Amino acid sequence: MRYIAIIILLVLCLTLLLLAGSVENTVIPETTIGNLENQENTEEPIIVDTEEPGTANPQKWSGLTGFTTSYVYIENYVDTWLANGFTEWRDLRNYTNTTQVNASKAAVIAGNAKGLKCIWGVSSGGTTITSTNWPNFRAAILSAATWAQANGVYEFQIGNEEEWHIDETTMTVAKLITNLKSVATDVKAIFTNGNVSYSCGRSFISNWATAGKGDLDILASNIYIMGEGHPLGDIDWEGEIDSLITAFGVNGTYLSEFAPSYTSLEYYSTDEAVQAAAVTEMLDYIKASGMTRALYYEWEGDDFGVVKDDGTYRLLWNQALLNSESVKFATVPTKTATISLPNTIALIPRITR
Repeated sequence: MRYIAIIILLVLCLTLLLLAGSVENTVIPETTIGNLENQENTEEPIIVDTEEPGTANPQKWSGLTGFTTSYVYIENYVDTWLANGFTEWRDLRNYTNTTQVNASKAAVIAGNAKGLKCIWGVSSGGTTITSTNWPNFRAAILSAATWAQANGVYEFQIGNEEEWHIDETTMTVAKLITNLKSVATDVKAIFTNGNVSYSCGRSFISNWATAGKGDLDILASNIYIMGEGHPLGDIDWEGEIDSLITAFGVNGTYLSEFAPSYTSLEYYSTDEAVQAAAVTEMLDYIKASGMTRALYYEWEGDDFGVVKDDGTYRLLWNQALLNSESVKFATVPTKTATISLPNTIALIPRITR
């Protein structure tokens, strides 16, 4: 019996020794733990966007290129325009008013020196067009094109809404369009700096769509939501934009003027926030249509201006014109999760019964 007890005791000791060795082998060395602390999770990281909606800096739509406005504002405001991304200016003067034409020419040269792109030409300026004075207007257009070519004009326009200024007897809309297309062909031989364009009256888009734009590079138009004698919404301005694009394509047309009203901003609304909302509505539609270019009318004045006569800016400057691109949110850099373990691991032996 004594030997049997000794044998049992030896077997138990051996078993305990084997168990102790097994536990020791499962302890994780400290060097291994250190490696685990630095090991990255190989699962696909989750990118977290912490930017709150509306907190990103607003951006001006690149297609909002500038202003149709008087030459008198070039000297004082060209730096402001360029600093805010407005690179184009449009001005057409009555061909019979030599003083204004020459002053506009001087502004073109001043704008060019600053890097402003000038869309320039002459127009009837309200002088009624007849078959008798058309040759004079035509000669003035060709003369202006020659000057524009020599003086770095960016885009030449052969007129502005001349359909509104015909006598309707000796000069009809159809005859005027024929004449304008003819002079455009001659201008193309003179002016090679850039595009040759024309801005038609909004009510005559369909006439031009039927006739075609001939050698004109661009058939533009001036689009407003409303104006004198028109209740809000009476003008189908969205349809006019659609008609331009359908007829001439997104690269064959643009808005040489746009604004809430062609009568005055306060005719549309005396509330500047409502004015700004209307400009935003127009810009959103212009962009959605695929049109790539538009100029706002106009820069200064109590009736229409971005800047009022007292020098203050309307709300539409910051709330619409400078905030005309979709807000873009920044994304934080990608970071993957890591495993962090304590320096020591306490093991609890498994107890079996």
